[in-house]
Amino acid sequence: MQQSVIIHRERINRAGEMKYFQIPLPGTEKKVIGVETSIFLLTALPAPVPDGGSSTNEPSPSCPNPGNATMTELSNQITADPIRIHVFQIGNAVNPTFQYSVAVYSVTVAVIAVGGDTPATIVTKLADAVNNTTLAEWNQFGSNDANYKPTASANADQLTLTCDINHQFAAWATGSCTGAPPPPSGPVYDPLFVIKNNDKAGVLSLQSPDRTDIFYQGEVFREDHNLRYGDYTSKHFFEIEQWITGKRRFSAEVLITTHSPLIEAYYKDEFGVLYRKEISYLLNIFVWLQKP
Repeated sequence: MQQSVIIHRERINRAGEMKYFQIPLPGTEKKVIGVETSIFLLTALPAPVPDGGSSTNEPSPSCPNPGNATMTELSNQITADPIRIHVFQIGNAVNPTFQYSVAVYSVTVAVIAVGGDTPATIVTKLADAVNNTTLAEWNQFGSNDANYKPTASANADQLTLTCDINHQFAAWATGSCTGAPPPPSGPVYDPLFVIKNNDKAGVLSLQSPDRTDIFYQGEVFREDHNLRYGDYTSKHFFEIEQWITGKRRFSAEVLITTHSPLIEAYYKDEFGVLYRKEISYLLNIFVWLQKP
């Protein structure tokens, strides 16, 4: 079986951003058989910021309300108009740098909490941001086929959003400053058989316009820290390194046939959330096609 590969690169700059883009495909009928991902850093990485700033849950100036940022959907209803009405609730843990986002029609609106913010002020800021987004901005990616301008209203810690009945708002919050006691010391294992954590850069989802659902969703990692797992020879003979294996040279197998000239891609950054700053990098996507 002969194969070809489409290589697409997308620059990611904003912490926690949800980015929509398109991957062009050649020819008419295409059979997608695999997807690979990697990243190339454009800025140096700082030390990661731990989720808990101290060993207790006591408030601090940078964490006045210990806990995790949350946005909970309370209701999702369709009215007789017809329009869809969402109600989301902001959790009590609001702290500086916490980010709150809502998205529809592939457009994301977000606010970042500052000192003194409360659930009510976050709701007000989000409602203003949604209402100040123009219809042209909602239409920029071509998903708003109803030509509907979403609206928002604030009521204490609850945010009410409207959109057309064929679409739905997504809402999420990122941030945590929950203190925790140090973990108890555990048993000592042979280092050859200890699985290490990989730095997750983000989550990628792919969808073909002529298909009803996504055909691929996977996590994107910076590098594989477990290349030498269980290899007792590596310390004495041959050190396996990242470039020898070609930067995660294995693909997730998929099998779809599409006539679309493009693939729609959605990418959610996790690097900026982990390091709590803007990390600039290239997202590399390899789409494998079976030649006719």
